[in-house]
Parts: sequence; structure tokens; C-alpha cells
Amino acid sequence: MKIKNPLLFGTLSGIILGIILAYALISAADMRSCPQKNCAIDSSEIIPISDRGYFPRVHEALTNAKKSIHIAAFELKYYDNYHESLQNQIIADLIDAQKRGVDVRIVLDEYADTDPNTNGYEYVKKNGIKIKYDSNKTTTHSKLVVIDGKIVILGSTNFSYYALEKNNEVDVMIFSEKTAEYFERYFQRLWDDT
Repeated sequence: MKIKNPLLFGTLSGIILGIILAYALISAADMRSCPQKNCAIDSSEIIPISDRGYFPRVHEALTNAKKSIHIAAFELKYYDNYHESLQNQIIADLIDAQKRGVDVRIVLDEYADTDPNTNGYEYVKKNGIKIKYDSNKTTTHSKLVVIDGKIVILGSTNFSYYALEKNNEVDVMIFSEKTAEYFERYFQRLWDDT
């Protein structure tokens, strides 16, 4: 068989080989990043969030939580003088969820909430939320929210006025049971270690 256009044949062959090689490399990378044998990737949706987009997304997710809200965070602020602040609204969402029977649990870094004027730890605790400080042997710098074993929110946003209303922040909201399962195990390990 004589090839009529060797340049076209070479180009198409290169593209096909490139696609096969890229697929093989991506598959190999997925295998390395997933140490468990049963790491099937489920269909998921990832929503990028930046800056002032964090509050409306998280507020809606907390308001709609049915079973659980588990948070691992560096800090949790509550502002006595600013009851309508976005941060105080998030705390109100957590308290409302707990009152409607949602399992709300929070792990915080023990050094983050030392200011008695903005200590959210004591405020949520006296309102019935299960909350713990992490071990003093480590720093919990996470900004993680897992809701109903289906939604994961993670990124750079702390639970504070500046993070929600002033700072440049980036986060993602992931709708994935497999991802939520991973981070539930992570949260449970933090909870048990405190």
C-alpha cells in the first residue's frame, strides 16, 4: 500500500500517538494519587469560588444541610458588636442547623481564638454545637467544610470578617460523594485525635 500524502499520514499518526500517550500518563498519575485499591472516581461537579462569592455559596449549603456539617478550620470568629456581619450569619446558620437535628461538629486550632472579643468557640459551644480544639502538638490550618457526605468546601477562606468581606480568597465547592468520603475520614481523624 502506497501512502499518498506522507506528511498528512505522519501528522495524523503523531496526533493519535500523542493522545494515547497523554491518556496513559493521566491514568498513571491518577493511580499514583489514589493509594487505595478502590478509588473509583465518581461523577462530580466543582464550582470555583473567589472573594465575595464564598458567603452566598456556604450560606446556602449550610441552610440546606440535612444530616451533617463537619468543619475543620484555623479560626472561627464571632463579633458581639456586629450581629449582622457575614461571619455571624454563618454561625447563625450552624446553630440553626444544629437545632433542626443536623450533626454539627467543629475542630479548631487552639491558638487561633485567643481574643475574647471575637472568640466564636465559646459562643457556638454555649449554643449547643459540638466543638473541640485540636491537639497542641499540631496546627490545624485547614479551611474545610463537609456537608451531608456529599459536598466539600475547601480553600483559603477563614471564618472571619476579613476573610469574608475584605480579603482576596479562593475556594472550591465540590459535589462528590467519593471526595466527601475522603474528607469525612480526615475530619473524623482530627476529631478523634483531640
